[in-house]
Amino acid sequence: MAAGIVHFRVDDRMLHGIVATDWVPAYNATRAMVIDGPASTNDLVRSGLKMACPGGVALSVLAPEKAAENMKAGKYASQRVFVVFRYIKSAYALFQAGIEIPQLNLGNVTQNKGETVTLDKTVRVSPEEMKMLQEMAAAGVKVTARFRFSDPETDLGTHLN
Repeated sequence: MAAGIVHFRVDDRMLHGIVATDWVPAYNATRAMVIDGPASTNDLVRSGLKMACPGGVALSVLAPEKAAENMKAGKYASQRVFVVFRYIKSAYALFQAGIEIPQLNLGNVTQNKGETVTLDKTVRVSPEEMKMLQEMAAAGVKVTARFRFSDPETDLGTHLN
């Protein structure tokens, strides 16, 4: 795993109540990193994310390319960074950039329209996302579903074969 990264999660709500009050503290994170291209350039979204970020926790809102560049440079080695992707495609972009993702938690993936596959009660993926997850799983990424930190973890490996 990239130095300093403590967890990778996909949640289409990004940094919000459950992530800010449940997940970030559970990992003793010193930085919350939201990875989403459009959010990284939208001042209104960035402002909202800053308000949602727990006190004493730094916030980064980055496009996947910039996040990968910073991770490869070891920029977060002395920190504890909780990474949340808005979409699976952003996690896949980091994976393709060579960032090691030992485990990817799918927390809330519900914004897909049209044809979807339900992997868990809060996880519905498109056929394109399913292919991305299958490729990641085949390369050794453990893909799980877990909404709240206190919920039991579900290994989605059997769904991705």
